[in-house]
Amino acid sequence: MTQIRSLFFENLTLKILSLLLAGFLWFFVSGKSKTELALSVPVEFTSIPTNMTIMTKVPTSIHIRVKGTKTLLRPLTSKPPSLSINLAKATTGKNVIRLEQETFNDLPLGVDVVNLDPETLTIYLDRFVNIELPIEMKTMGELTSGFQIKSIKINPPAVLCRVSEEYLKKQNVVFTEPLDLNSLKESVTLDIALQTPPNELKLVDPAGKISATIEIGETLVQRVIKGIRIDFQNWNKEIGHTGISNYFVDLVVECPLLMQVDDIRKQAHINVDLASLTASRENGYYTFPAVVELPENVKLLSQDPTEVEVVFKKFEP
Repeated sequence: MTQIRSLFFENLTLKILSLLLAGFLWFFVSGKSKTELALSVPVEFTSIPTNMTIMTKVPTSIHIRVKGTKTLLRPLTSKPPSLSINLAKATTGKNVIRLEQETFNDLPLGVDVVNLDPETLTIYLDRFVNIELPIEMKTMGELTSGFQIKSIKINPPAVLCRVSEEYLKKQNVVFTEPLDLNSLKESVTLDIALQTPPNELKLVDPAGKISATIEIGETLVQRVIKGIRIDFQNWNKEIGHTGISNYFVDLVVECPLLMQVDDIRKQAHINVDLASLTASRENGYYTFPAVVELPENVKLLSQDPTEVEVVFKKFEP
């Protein structure tokens, strides 16, 4: 028992110092050994020229692997470095940016980047200009059968926009959000919103109100109406013989789609006034205009014939 006690307690101070030294050496050696760590690093773009914008979707973070001692890597797990990309010297169009270790912020000295994914970023920039563009209405759906849009008036008709040059290569108008025609039953005035594609078009005054007046009317079609009898007015048959070239007229009209031809025929009148054909006239040929009267919502496009020829021969006394 005495030998065992002496084994533990003999030169106790030296033994404790040896243990402390061994622990210090182990801690020092383990702290100096290097290992690798995978990190997701946020990306920030800085110093973008005021008259330019990034046109394409860009990554918000990249993946890297760093190498260093455990002591240096440990803080990076809770506060990873960030990546700042300075675009002050960027040009319009395609820009290929090679990522380097020096571009990372808050990367401790002694920690090296051994892998980047991706190693380069491709960014497309475009220049913006201020320009007034006319507003064009977009629609979807269809009106009720038999109706059509007669006119669209937008107020104001144009708007000042901040537009990319790439946008202007494709079109020189700004479109409204689509108007659903299925919901329209009559003429209406309403507020409208404009389509502003991200990174392509911005309104200089986004708070400005824009309205549209949509006038809706019946759909118009052409109809051919044949053989409408002429009404000869003031025809004095007692003064002589008359020969009439035409007793019927054919019409081409524009009318509402839902209006029936028979309804037009019943309301249409073709008048030829023979009041000027009197006994004082000489025998011969005379022409008289055939005057067409139509319902209010029917428009005359053409008629055949437009006038009637009359052969006149007075009775002998």
